[in-house]
Amino acid sequence: MKSFALFGAWLVFVACAAPGAQVAGPAAPEPVGGASAEREEAAATPEAEPTAEAEPIGAPGRPDRSAPAPDRAGQDEPTSSEYRREDWPHWIDADGDCQDTRTEVLVAEAEPGSIVFTDARQCKIAAGRWRCPYTGRVITDPRQLDVDHLVPLAHAHAAGGKSWSRAQRTAFANDLGDARHLVAVVAGANRSKGARSIETWLPPNATARCEYVDAWRAITARWSLRATSREAELAEAYAADCREGRTPQLAGEADPAAPSERAEPRGACCKVCSAGTPCGDGCIAKDKVCRKPPGCAC
Repeated sequence: MKSFALFGAWLVFVACAAPGAQVAGPAAPEPVGGASAEREEAAATPEAEPTAEAEPIGAPGRPDRSAPAPDRAGQDEPTSSEYRREDWPHWIDADGDCQDTRTEVLVAEAEPGSIVFTDARQCKIAAGRWRCPYTGRVITDPRQLDVDHLVPLAHAHAAGGKSWSRAQRTAFANDLGDARHLVAVVAGANRSKGARSIETWLPPNATARCEYVDAWRAITARWSLRATSREAELAEAYAADCREGRTPQLAGEADPAAPSERAEPRGACCKVCSAGTPCGDGCIAKDKVCRKPPGCAC
């Protein structure tokens, strides 16, 4: 009987180990959405990119050509390679004193003690006295003046500025670090110059040309702007003229330093103003403003 009992127990064990039976095995995977899934999702999500610090405007932001351009995701770059004035923000108030860049230049270049402000804080200028270096004219109404970028913005754009950041373009457009960079001039002279380089434009005032060429060369070097081979050649030729006491001349231009030899018809009533400025039928001092209609003075 004891052997039959052992035989029965063996049959029960074999039945439990049959293929259809449930046998303990490795732990089942965690359900989707559990702690393991959360860890995988966190690993697959990249960290947010750090925010780039803004470039300073107080000092010239000349581009480092040896370093790769930062990735700005299109937020800080011109929308095209074409020059657009709005891509060069200017007349900002960098130091927060209520005077924008234009006003700072007018204050710096006015004759000492001549400035009259419109307000107690001295934010805006009502009148003053300026001598335009391009023409030699004296101006007392600031509305008749432009503040000229001696190296025009459009020229700077074409000479390398198109690849600058917005902060660098803003720094160039408002650069007060070199007193020659921005110049208060008669509006008409500035607009006749436009975006032309020293290849096709020099100040009408012959006595200002050497200083103008020297400033052009200094500014383009300061901002690492490219020059065409013709511009570089002319800059050297102009500089040589100035060293030797000659007035730089544009191609095909008569010597601006030579006295005028205008022939007048016999019987003309023209009065030549050799030491002043024509005004009506007479002459006035060069620092005076003529308010008469043109007469027969020349």
